[in-house]
Amino acid sequence: MKKRNLLLGAAAAGTALYTGLCALLFHEIFHKDATIPGKIFQSSQKKSRDPDEQPKQKDPREVWLHEQDVQDCRIEGVGGHTLTAHYIPAAAESDRWVLCSHGYRSRGMREFRLIAKFYHDAGYHVLMVDHRASGDSEGKFITFGKIESEDLLRWLDWIRTTHNAQARVILHGISMGAATVMMLSDRAEILPNVKFIVADCGYTSVENQFGSVLEGAHIPHRALIGSVSAINRAVSGFPFRDVEPHAHVQHAVVPMLFIHGDADNFVPTRMSIENYEACCTEKALVLINGAAHAESYPTDSATYENAVKQFMDRYMDAEPTAK
Repeated sequence: MKKRNLLLGAAAAGTALYTGLCALLFHEIFHKDATIPGKIFQSSQKKSRDPDEQPKQKDPREVWLHEQDVQDCRIEGVGGHTLTAHYIPAAAESDRWVLCSHGYRSRGMREFRLIAKFYHDAGYHVLMVDHRASGDSEGKFITFGKIESEDLLRWLDWIRTTHNAQARVILHGISMGAATVMMLSDRAEILPNVKFIVADCGYTSVENQFGSVLEGAHIPHRALIGSVSAINRAVSGFPFRDVEPHAHVQHAVVPMLFIHGDADNFVPTRMSIENYEACCTEKALVLINGAAHAESYPTDSATYENAVKQFMDRYMDAEPTAK
């Protein structure tokens, strides 16, 4: 009896430990106030340097961004959260817009701090959103594109209703932001305004992305992902299998430009290749030599801009063709 009680106690302790681990993982991955990601980011910024070493000069494109009269705009997102975006109007009258969707634990003006000038110089209004639980927006939980994509539809409606019902729009997403715009690629609601989508280093699915990260850390992941998914379903209302951009691009209704760095060790480059191959609409794939995760534009701005310009020339004046 004593041995049985010890075994039961050990099993209960193991179950409690596993449940606690899953709860901790969920908090650190999804909650806005997670501590570990912030500490990792801060430590990565504190590089030792010679006291006499001069700080690196800021990129002129980032300097330009902070010299602009950036307007703060707000809407009500899904669930009643107040969402914020940062808006730079075009220099002259224009019906062209880029709606910018940032990556995990980033914010609009950080993720698009360099490329915003490229779009503005091309005559576009630039709208850089802060997704829920990020930047200046409300919300407690990040949903890796699931609810962010619904929020992005509301930003598209904001463009239509407050500025121009006939606006011609590019959806441009990076990393989680790319997953977000890919999850809109098959939605008829984006027509006729959205002319094409730029998906920069997006994953095929949340399950595949989490599995890749955990596998790289040599952590058994199948059961762990399933358990954290169950917590996410209880908190945010959906399991991980509902976040699969790869499934959406198979029914895309607008042209798609896929971009990825070939030195990305966070979201594997093969994921963009798989998304590109699955995409059913007009498409292109650009792999940036030597670019790490979400670093394709800073690494080779010329190649990146040339690819986007080709899509601008080809599709911004084209009539949409819904599937």
